[in-house]
Amino acid sequence: MMYKTKNQLNMKRLIRIIPSLLLSIILGGCFNQHDVKQNSTFTVITGKVRNMEVYPNTKEFTVDILDFRGKKTTYRDSIKGDGTFNIKFDLYKTQDINVFPLVGKIIANPGDSIHLAIDFRDIGNIQFFGDNQKTNTDLNKYLNSNYCVFEFSNRETVKMEFSAYTSFCDSVKLVAEKKQSEFVKEFNPTPEVISWTKDYINLKYQQSLLDFPFRFAHYRKIKSYLDLDVPDDYYGFLENVENEFSDSVINTNIYEFLNLYIGNFSQRTIRDTTLTIDEFFSILMNELIDNHKESYFKQLLIGDVFYQKLNQNDLDFFTNNQNLLEKNVNELSVKIPLTNYYRELQKLKNNPEINSNAILSKLNGTAGKSLIDSIWLQNKGKVIYIDFWATWCGPCKTEMPNSKKLSQKLAGENIEFVYLCIDSNEEQWKLALSQMQLDGTHYLCDKEQSKNIRSGFKIDGIPFYMLVSKHGHIVESGSYLRPSYPATIDKIEKLLHEN
Repeated sequence: MMYKTKNQLNMKRLIRIIPSLLLSIILGGCFNQHDVKQNSTFTVITGKVRNMEVYPNTKEFTVDILDFRGKKTTYRDSIKGDGTFNIKFDLYKTQDINVFPLVGKIIANPGDSIHLAIDFRDIGNIQFFGDNQKTNTDLNKYLNSNYCVFEFSNRETVKMEFSAYTSFCDSVKLVAEKKQSEFVKEFNPTPEVISWTKDYINLKYQQSLLDFPFRFAHYRKIKSYLDLDVPDDYYGFLENVENEFSDSVINTNIYEFLNLYIGNFSQRTIRDTTLTIDEFFSILMNELIDNHKESYFKQLLIGDVFYQKLNQNDLDFFTNNQNLLEKNVNELSVKIPLTNYYRELQKLKNNPEINSNAILSKLNGTAGKSLIDSIWLQNKGKVIYIDFWATWCGPCKTEMPNSKKLSQKLAGENIEFVYLCIDSNEEQWKLALSQMQLDGTHYLCDKEQSKNIRSGFKIDGIPFYMLVSKHGHIVESGSYLRPSYPATIDKIEKLLHEN
């Protein structure tokens, strides 16, 4: 076993056929003006700012659009000398979007042209013109008033039992719904705002209830969800969940709820812990289709499964199941981001050197660059399996025996197992190594290196793994490359047999 610290290394610095084809079908041919409006995806937000000198450092406006994956796309335009800005983008579903600074959430339809009048001397009074004028005036009033203020958790809720917490959330929901009714009575908002605000309350309510078992387990130091004694009727709030949310105007809080819901659904319906990843996702897909009524929500669920498989770099799942996608999903707001992501991954797969260099370039000029360069140099011509872990990370250490078995199985092959410990204490690192008795090469990253590596490689959570080809190209990275997953060894063996 070889392990190195910064000093021992003596280093000064130590790591997505549908959009164009589909849109041409939709937008091509002859339509009257109303049809064009209904089918156009090209959306515009313009603005006029007065008294710009009040905030001279505010140079631009941005529009953030969240898609069903939870991925944010930002569009921007600088404020011209006359105070105007113009932001153009494609939108595939009526939904809320975020305009910064000052404006916040607004509702836009595909093909809308919305104009904002903003006075930097009166920033609390945004004026809306053009499409959706009343809708956005109403939404702005709701979000900047006490009508939207309610909270489903506090310091005491984590100490509650399930029935008590359900009662607490029910009472908060009643208050929020009463406020929303008062708002509707006072301002007579558009149907879009009524739908959006109802979903706003309901999503926060259901999300809080879904999240509570995990907070309950954490507070009581219960290690496994399977050990939780959840009352049989606790999840009754999820009955007919497809009918709970609007299909016509999307409150993007549903995307965060989506992830919680699928995780909870899979844990309650798939109890077999011996399934492979592919078996698990195949069963999950069928269960989601069979147990949900036709709705936009159901399409989101199916789209999310495809997205998760693409996140595992499983392009074959997308191509092999396209008929299922076409049969069950017709919303452009789901199909187009999925197809774009698939194309992006396919391009990266076909150009590993370009992709790898782009990733590594993010480390240039950082304290982690020399460490990564050293690892690449010392293992030139080898496949490299990198494990990013920390001494305080339980799931990381749980995988270590599996990593040991994997390395033993591949003993004598042209592969190096590299363990990069981040955000950890040296004493605890050495203690963990002595206990785990792992082969391979071990590095302890200092605070600056850990920061650089997390940022450069976009490591949002650990354990995190990376596969590097014999040519020194980063092929894949993510938490799905765990040594305990059979697909991991298949990927490694494929790299080992490449020329």
